[in-house]
Order: sequence, then structure tokens, then C-alpha cells
Amino acid sequence: MQASQYKQQDGEDLMLWQSFRRGQREALGVLFDRYAQPLFAYGHHLVSDPELVKDAIQTVFVNLWQWREKLSEEVTVRFYLYRSLKREMLKHTAKPRLRIAWPPSDDYASSIEQHLVATEDEQLVAAKLNVSIAQLSAREKEIINLKYFSSFKVREIADLLHLSEQTVSNLLHRALKKLRKSFVLGLLLLLLLGLR
Repeated sequence: MQASQYKQQDGEDLMLWQSFRRGQREALGVLFDRYAQPLFAYGHHLVSDPELVKDAIQTVFVNLWQWREKLSEEVTVRFYLYRSLKREMLKHTAKPRLRIAWPPSDDYASSIEQHLVATEDEQLVAAKLNVSIAQLSAREKEIINLKYFSSFKVREIADLLHLSEQTVSNLLHRALKKLRKSFVLGLLLLLLLGLR
């Protein structure tokens, strides 16, 4: 989804949010239908227990309905839902068992491979990309995921992960630098080996 599409969706989401706050269950149902799958993918990216993720999503939406009159009228719905899900999942883990699964599950609408292999030999590039991504720290993977797969802004990622914006920017820059370096060098090596 492109930035203009996210902006349009954010506007639609806000209208639905305001409708459900006024008691329209159908509006909350539309938000659930729109976000259940991306929230599940994000939650499963964080913990390995799919049942925990499903329960947490249901709890988030039940709580939204229960507390609708006390919720803020102006929110970025997508961000609010992701943050609420993460908070809910952390409540139910004895020790935070957050993990980064890579590559992301098929539930994500897009993946790094889809962006990078458009003009290259798909299997060669995907194999090298997996090796490159494996070199990232768990936090770097999560930030890449939130930035490029969920289209969150640096400010939103910082708030979601309880980090400063500067820390997020630094981690993002470092991760992209590692990916570029590892990916380009590895691709050249694979190409050279493939020519022999």
C-alpha cells in the first residue's frame, strides 16, 4: 500500500472509529474485518503461540467496545490497534517471549523479497536476502518489519517500542546498511560462483 492509500484508509478508519464510539457495532465490525489478519500476522511475528495472538485480538476489540465512550475521538486507528495488541500480549506472557520470526508469515501483504526480486532471479536473490536478514538483531528486524511492512512512521515505531525516535532512526539506518552491504556482497559472490 502506498502512502496516499494509507492516508485515505486512515481517514476511513477514523470515521469508523467515531461511529463505533457512538455505539454502531457495525463500524467496529468493519474495523475488525479490516485489521484482524494484519494484527494476527504482527502478533504471530512477536510470539509463537497463535492462540495467544487470537485471544489478544479478541480482547482488544472487546475492550474497545466496552470502553468506547472513554476512548479518544481523534486517533490513528491502525497504530492504536497495533499498540493495544502488543500491550495485551505482554500482559499474558510470564516473561516477555517476544521473538522475531523471519521471514514474516504469509499473512503479511508484502515482503522484502517481493520488493527486491522484481528484476532479478527470484531464488538467488531470496536466498541471499534470507542470509542477510539473519544477520540483523531481533530489534532491527522488528523495526524493519514495522517500517516497511506495516508502514509506520519512525515516531509511531518509537512510541510502540518505547524507544526514542533517535534510537529507532539509528537502528533503522544500521539495519539498512547491514542489509545493503551483506546483500550486495553476497549477491556478487553467488553470481560469481554461478558463472563457473
